[in-house]
Amino acid sequence: MQAFVQRFQKGLLALFAKRYIAGTERSDALRTARSLNDIGISATIDHLGENVKSQDEAESAVKEYINLLEDIKNSRIDAAVSLKLTHMGIGLSEQLAEKNAGVITKRALDLDNSVCFDMEGSAYTQKIIDIFLRLHKAYPNCGIAIQSCLYRSAEDVRLLINEKASVRLVKGAYKEPPDIAFANKIDVDKNFGIVMNELLLKGHKPAIATHDERLINEALKFAGENSIPKDSFELQMLLGIKRTMQKMLAEGGYKVRVYVPYGTEWLPYALRRLRERKENILFVVRDIFDPRPSLSRQPLLRLLPSPSRHEP
Repeated sequence: MQAFVQRFQKGLLALFAKRYIAGTERSDALRTARSLNDIGISATIDHLGENVKSQDEAESAVKEYINLLEDIKNSRIDAAVSLKLTHMGIGLSEQLAEKNAGVITKRALDLDNSVCFDMEGSAYTQKIIDIFLRLHKAYPNCGIAIQSCLYRSAEDVRLLINEKASVRLVKGAYKEPPDIAFANKIDVDKNFGIVMNELLLKGHKPAIATHDERLINEALKFAGENSIPKDSFELQMLLGIKRTMQKMLAEGGYKVRVYVPYGTEWLPYALRRLRERKENILFVVRDIFDPRPSLSRQPLLRLLPSPSRHEP
């Protein structure tokens, strides 16, 4: 019986990964990004990996990102890239991670592309921000993710706004201690809304990354009321989640970008997504019994305002 349960759990996780991860190969990610482009949605591609154990592993990740950037350019796909500094070797040496991230970001600049530094667990928050700020001075094509679950994030965002850095605002998928992070979802959401409004008003090409309909509606309403042009910010979501909403927003004239992960190191990412959104388990179970596309069953956005009177 125990063996059966373990096989079922493994199969469930694999089905989840199939929905939310493009595949194991770079070509899988490029194909997925092109399919998103076909319906008016941009992509940011992440080569999965983190907490490398050797310099060779980090250098291998750098080579993969360089190849990815060149393939994006050659394929004329509308996609940027996203990376983790633990994948670049920050756990081994901050200097190594900065060097590796710099190589990728410089190549992206040469190819007229951009790089977003993912935020990771709080043990790395300050190190990631420090490395990002140094690289941003040389490579303004890099941006950074900030998590609304952390108490410090509002102050971090003000600093990044002053540096004219592009910020991707997320809620945060890492379990953090209560002395540095909000314990209740309502407080995480409240902080998200506060930081979101500041980014929309003062930020440099900010990205509002959430699947929360209420927060998305708040963003659209706030932008309309403050004459903030639709093309001055992005709405970002993860691959496989709220797909109908993604399409509706793009059709409504908003800039939508979907996070497209790929690679063999998918387990940590998949486990964070399951922990972050318990309803994802229901998506997977439903797909076991009905493998057809489930776009029509996704909830619809309640508010998709027409262009504001103040928009040119």
